[in-house]
Amino acid sequence: MFKIPYITKPFKNVPLKIVLIVPFVIQICLASGVIGLFTFRNEQQKVSAIASSLSSEMGDRISIELNSYLKLTPNINQANIDISKFLRGLKYSEKGRVFIIERSGLVVGNSDAEENFQIVNGKPQRLNILNSKDPLSRSTAQYLLQMHGKFEAIKGTEHIEVAFAGEEYFIRAQNWRDGNGLDWLIVIVVPTSQFTGSMQNQTQTMILLYLAVLAISISIGILTTRFISTPLLKLSEASLAITHGKIDTRVQIEGTSEIRTLSKSFNTLAEMMANSLLQLEKSNQELELRVQERTHELNASKSSLQRTNFLLSRRESQLRKQQDVLFGLTKNKSINQENFIDAVQNITRTGSQTLNVERVSIWLFDKTKTLLHCLDLYIKSTNIHTEADFLTSQNYPKFFAVLQAKHSWAVEDIQEEEYLQELVDSYFKPAGTVSLLIKTFEVDGQVAGIIAFEHIEVEHLWLSEELIFASSLADLLSLGMESQERHRAEENLRIEQMKSERLLFNVLPQEIVERLKLSQSKALANKISETYANQMPDISSDPMLENLTNVTNGAIVADAYDEVTVLFADIVNFTEYAAAISASDLVNCLNNIFSEFDRLVDLYDLEKIKTIGDSYMAVGGLPIPSKDHAVAIAEMALEMQISIQKFKRLDGSPFSLRIGIHTGQAIAGVIGTKKFIYDLWGDTVNVASRMESHGVDGCIQVTEATYQILKNKYRLEQRNAINIKGKGEMITYLLQDRLEA
Repeated sequence: MFKIPYITKPFKNVPLKIVLIVPFVIQICLASGVIGLFTFRNEQQKVSAIASSLSSEMGDRISIELNSYLKLTPNINQANIDISKFLRGLKYSEKGRVFIIERSGLVVGNSDAEENFQIVNGKPQRLNILNSKDPLSRSTAQYLLQMHGKFEAIKGTEHIEVAFAGEEYFIRAQNWRDGNGLDWLIVIVVPTSQFTGSMQNQTQTMILLYLAVLAISISIGILTTRFISTPLLKLSEASLAITHGKIDTRVQIEGTSEIRTLSKSFNTLAEMMANSLLQLEKSNQELELRVQERTHELNASKSSLQRTNFLLSRRESQLRKQQDVLFGLTKNKSINQENFIDAVQNITRTGSQTLNVERVSIWLFDKTKTLLHCLDLYIKSTNIHTEADFLTSQNYPKFFAVLQAKHSWAVEDIQEEEYLQELVDSYFKPAGTVSLLIKTFEVDGQVAGIIAFEHIEVEHLWLSEELIFASSLADLLSLGMESQERHRAEENLRIEQMKSERLLFNVLPQEIVERLKLSQSKALANKISETYANQMPDISSDPMLENLTNVTNGAIVADAYDEVTVLFADIVNFTEYAAAISASDLVNCLNNIFSEFDRLVDLYDLEKIKTIGDSYMAVGGLPIPSKDHAVAIAEMALEMQISIQKFKRLDGSPFSLRIGIHTGQAIAGVIGTKKFIYDLWGDTVNVASRMESHGVDGCIQVTEATYQILKNKYRLEQRNAINIKGKGEMITYLLQDRLEA
């Protein structure tokens, strides 16, 4: 079926009466309006035609009169007076104006009472229309001047419609000329109301007639609408009544044939609906019984499902909470660092808050597994950490036996477990503990302790998720204790390593120690390469591994030096002194003297080589070469002679030193695999030793080589040539003091 949705949609909720009446009234109004509009336009055209005809007739009459006056009256001034009288005598309109002006605007004659002349300074002067006191005449002249710019521009005859002061006027401007050269302008102004008065009366009559016709049409439309809509409204009300449950509602058959047919169909349909409703009610009653039975079954299933969902939701929430807690604990630095007590307290507090239990404690076994010591006990209600008493296997044998046999257990009621009765009076009852969960934790495969969860006042059924969480906390404890032991072992190892290095630094130079470490690392790499040589067929092609395989297992470090300065010092007559004192006094004496020499070695950045008996050997210029090694040795030798004076023999006399110094080439290094020693070899060492042994008590003897280096900075005294074993005669010098700057 063809539909026009954009037309029917706006009338969806509009009453039927309005739909029937409004279009009818709109048609009448449109027809009346169109006719009235055309009538009004025709009347306006007639008015314009009449006004034009009247003004044209009047203009022609004025032209004829002007021709007559000017022929009979040659005096222009007298003619002006006569023309004005003529214009005032015209009977055309009380509100209209007629005036005749020259092209300059001077008034020739006018229809109002205003004079054409004015007295200015005692002399008569003609009136300009633009200065007229009559508003209508002045406004008309100004309008014409505005349109044409000047009066001379107006040619022929013009008809104009204009409004002044809210009233419309017809204006006729007409040229007039005669044979004597006069060129005047005749202006006729007629109000429109003079011609439209009768038309307005006719319009009012027509409007009243239109209103009467409209009222009659609306009345007829209302009666027609009522005749049509009343039966339809009754049908609508009956339909609403049926929808509200009044199925016995019927309508009276009346109206047009179509409506009567519709009413009959409605009554038949209502009867059918009533019968169907009765059958439906019967079916509904049977269905309700079935629904009730099914609802009861569904409610039972729903309750079971809700209970299951609740448990699942609770467990899921607990698992998520426990997971977050465990993740936070694993990130806690105290677990893997030395602050293990903080980690333990964090675990007990977190376990109590997560599982919502009153008391959580951690106990440690002793080495014999016969004593449990409470490392930490957290009480939730008071938010404090404390320590409980010791538990011993002697006082609680059954409890300790179960601990050895089982790694974890959960007790809902402690009164039901026989092995816990030992603890009821002394431990559980004062705390109010009702339910108990215990999990052991291990360190290096051995049970190290337990973590206990205590629920008070009300029995608690421990869920599997809680057991898993307790096991996770126990694992964290194991990890923390193992980490603690590892840190302790690493710290002990570090301390021992520091002691070893300190001892090694006392025996060998630091640079040599570092080289020995590197040598040992390369030796270890060599062993690794040999071990895996069969598994790595391309090992020979690797330059790094090839270098490692060239390192021997012995810790041999040796270096050749082009120039070093060696010092030997010996305490004079110390052998006799040693025989006269005890061993401890002897060692203390040498220790004090050599400790002072060691201080001087550090002060002048030299290297102590060794002591042999009461002899002291030092060198400058190694293991790190330096340019001022001879000067440093000389300074130390002078300070040694001063320092030895501080130490006294038994008789109060001071000790004295013989010191020998020589400068030359030498080889230094470390040999052996046990009792490392950094030693020095070469002819320079032998010569320096001979300088000491052939020296003078209380003096410092140096060779020619050393003299050449020191002569510009120190005062040296030359000795006679002395015979040195293996070297022959040699010129030597005694170092006495520094030269003054």
